[in-house]
Amino acid sequence: MVPQVLGVYVSVRTERTGMGTTSRDVSQKIRWLVACQSDGADGPDGGRYILQPLTDAHLPSGLVKNLPEADFIEHFLPDTECYETFIRPAADALAAYMDELPADEPFSVERYSPLALSFDQMRVLDGLLAVLRGRPGLVPRAHDVPDLRAMLAGMSQLRMAPDFQNRVAGVAIGLRKRGDYAAAEYYYERALAVSGQEDRILFNLARVYYETGRAEKAADCLRRALAANPGLAVAEQFLRFVLTGARSADAGGVPGVTPSGKETP
Repeated sequence: MVPQVLGVYVSVRTERTGMGTTSRDVSQKIRWLVACQSDGADGPDGGRYILQPLTDAHLPSGLVKNLPEADFIEHFLPDTECYETFIRPAADALAAYMDELPADEPFSVERYSPLALSFDQMRVLDGLLAVLRGRPGLVPRAHDVPDLRAMLAGMSQLRMAPDFQNRVAGVAIGLRKRGDYAAAEYYYERALAVSGQEDRILFNLARVYYETGRAEKAADCLRRALAANPGLAVAEQFLRFVLTGARSADAGGVPGVTPSGKETP
């Protein structure tokens, strides 16, 4: 399966400098180009994340490292502005260049010319090749072209904040279904750390609170969901259920969930 580029994500590393009364915490933001190689598993370790730090010019360095999904979700948040400003324009230009390559003449090292690409496009190309092959400084060959085109096509359609929320919420859903409510709560809260479509995440977090005996927190979550989306009928129904104790016929009395236990999307 071709790795999926997820965009630019930022991690924060905090170090204490100085001694005694002069000591202080210094935070350093590091930006990374992130891709995911899914293994099809359902849960917080359901994929391999391929990260490479960006250069001072906010372009891929080619130096890759791997992380499990749980570590990625815990320590990284999307940086949409950086991606849209520095990576996406170069990726779109690179995709246009590759689309113009003659279909009857395979792309090969013999035909490849660095002079045909700008510096930014070269850095993106090097970064994608590093994702595919695990190391920097590689030259593209004909068999790389389909994978590169697939990765570039995905990069042109990224919706980083919603995609991150959906990815994290998907992990939370699996954990809640297995009864790991503490971990599910953590991942729902992590999804809410990103601004985006929060109403349904809040609805599902309310389910965790309710199922762990915290009705007041569930009601607060549902009020927040309705403030974000007054038309979310399942949240209104669930809030009425939490406040009045009126039982529902489906899913053990929890509105918005089918008898099979399917979460509200």
